[in-house]
Amino acid sequence: MITNNVSKAQAVIALLSVVFVSHIAYKFFRKKSERSEINEVIMFSSGSTVLKRSKNSRCMITPSMDRLLHYLNSPRHSLDVCMYLMTNMDLTNAILKLNIRGVKIRVIIDADMAYCNGSALKRLEKHRIPVRWMKSTNLMHHKFCLIDAGTDDVRCTPVVMLGSLNWTTQALNGNWEAVAVTSQIKLVEQYKIEFERLWVQFKPIVDSV
Repeated sequence: MITNNVSKAQAVIALLSVVFVSHIAYKFFRKKSERSEINEVIMFSSGSTVLKRSKNSRCMITPSMDRLLHYLNSPRHSLDVCMYLMTNMDLTNAILKLNIRGVKIRVIIDADMAYCNGSALKRLEKHRIPVRWMKSTNLMHHKFCLIDAGTDDVRCTPVVMLGSLNWTTQALNGNWEAVAVTSQIKLVEQYKIEFERLWVQFKPIVDSV
């Protein structure tokens, strides 16, 4: 009689274990399949006079800049930047804050623009953020960045931001520019492949000065 009761108890425990594991697996895969899809275009217009306060900047900034900083502050694991020219302070500060948080950051930049006036390169190097370039007669004219593109973390939505925008104050506040932000898997993957290809092909910057 006791043996039968023990067997029944074991069967109930086994059944409850299966139900519990199934429930956890269901929630996991449901959450993974419900990753929010992102498709947005951020327009930057010359002469924009609309400014707002933002948690992403100490200064009053345009709504477009606020959206750009919103995405740039969102990585949990990685940020890969491939940018012809980087001089804007707000965007550089956002990258440095991510670095402090432990986000893995990699930067590819055009060699001719690397040490131009106002370049963010010195600050990135100071914080040991890896930067690569290639000295060439051809321009590294890409302007894109990848957010959490290499993670399986279900809390993250891999994103690519691409467009005409260089990360300069002139481009952000004085030009007509556009940045497309998308989580479409095929597009993210193609840009990821291109970044990894360049990361292998290009070399770490060695300041000879």
